[in-house]
Amino acid sequence: MCETPNYITHYYDEGSDILKNICSYSDEVAKKFLSNLKESGKRTWLHPGYLEERRKVEAWLYNEFVKKGKKPYLKNPLYFVLGENDDFFQKNGFFSNVNPVKLRLPLSLFTSDAISFTYPDSMPSLAIATETTERAKRYRKPIHGQVFTLEEIAEVVRKYGMPGDKWKTEEYWRYDRFVEVQVWDDRPIKEFLNSKIKQRSHSPKD
Repeated sequence: MCETPNYITHYYDEGSDILKNICSYSDEVAKKFLSNLKESGKRTWLHPGYLEERRKVEAWLYNEFVKKGKKPYLKNPLYFVLGENDDFFQKNGFFSNVNPVKLRLPLSLFTSDAISFTYPDSMPSLAIATETTERAKRYRKPIHGQVFTLEEIAEVVRKYGMPGDKWKTEEYWRYDRFVEVQVWDDRPIKEFLNSKIKQRSHSPKD
């Protein structure tokens, strides 16, 4: 039986605002920011139309989550990975020119209204589920095009396992590289980070 990891990980550029989502900005600001990311070499994989696609996927995530009776605090979620995936989120991968910083949080920090999951990344998950191409059909699985709740994800992991390294060697799992986590409430994160700061400030000095 595959156990569900009891923590989630956020990967980010050092010095960036970890509690911001690009889709929370206006199109003008967001497009300028994305352009700077690409031109600076930080995200060379960014493509025209990325922002529009991202907004479409986030609207789907939000609507599906609400349909399941959940009450998200944020309109645009913060993105994490269930467990971790250092192999993908690294230099020459998602981060083009430098290795990222990691924020690891306990899954128990969040209520069921504050967190949802897609298997894999929400963008390919929705695309594979909805596109009519033969390519999409080749990789399609029942987990694609679904938004899972905290109550549901353990059963999904029991049935399909964690992605692991299957995507490297098995073509059928090519796009299933990690379980994405959408956090819909940043307040538990702020409280967690503030508590860590207080702990450090009260720790004995050398």
